This record gives sequence, structure tokens and C-alpha cells, in this order.
Amino acid sequence: MGITTKRSGPPVKFDADKAIRLIAGYVPGAIIRRTGQGIDAHGNPFAPYTPRYRQTLGKMGEDTSEDLRLTGGLMNSVKVREKRITAAGVEVVIAPDTGTSPQVRAVKGRAKRTGQQGPPHNVLGYWLHHGTPHMRARPFMGLSPEQSAELNRILARARLWG
Repeated sequence: MGITTKRSGPPVKFDADKAIRLIAGYVPGAIIRRTGQGIDAHGNPFAPYTPRYRQTLGKMGEDTSEDLRLTGGLMNSVKVREKRITAAGVEVVIAPDTGTSPQVRAVKGRAKRTGQQGPPHNVLGYWLHHGTPHMRARPFMGLSPEQSAELNRILARARLWG
């Protein structure tokens, strides 16, 4: 036996375009800022780099903090890729692009671009986010609980329903 409901008055309208603009304006920057602080998508510090990788970064004169930014290419590519209005609401896809960054090696104590390209940013992002047999996962895509709460506050103040 089903349930029947009746509603009177004009239907409630949802401003989907405004919701998409707010989400697209907040989420990519929030991911990049949090990642730059060495915090993962769960709000925890990233797994530390291996001693060998940290030593290599140090030899190149690079920052040894876990901010996933050796070349900056991956983080600079995190952007809105798709926006959709669906029956259930809105979907905003935020992801790294398929471009590549130069590989970097330590040469005579300095970071040197090798002329070879690394893996595509979306592949590198997947490996970083999920880990590999040789690298611990550092989940960076997504919002931390604090960031999710902030986005919810932004959306609530926006008066999307009218």
C-alpha cells in the first residue's frame, strides 16, 4: 500500500544554477588550501613521506612537508570539470586534468627538470589519493568534515529555495 501526499500552493523552487556557482567557487580552492597545509580529506595529517623521498627533496632544496606540490602541476590542475542539474539536485565534478608535469630529479643538489613528462595529473592524483604498493595513500580529493560544514553554511545562507 502506497502513501499519497497532497501539496497546495506553488511548488518550491530550487536555484540550481546558484548552488552550482557556490560549490564551484568554494570546493577546488578548499581542496588546494587544505592539501597545502598537509591535511587529508578526512581532516588528518598526510602520511609522512618516506625517509628516502624526504632526503631527495632536501637535496634538491625543496620543501619536505607533505603538501603534494613538487612541481605544482597536479594541484594547479584541480578544477571544476563538469556541472549538471539532476532530478535529485546538482552534481559538480572537481578533479585534476589529464595534462602532465615535467619529471624532477636531484642533480648536483638542485631540482632539475629532466625533459621527460610524468604521468597524467589525473593518474598521479589517483595514485596519491589511493596509494600504491610502494606509496602510502594520501587522500586529498574531497572536503574535510570542517570544510563540508563550511560549504553547508554557505549553501544555507544563500537562500537556494524560494
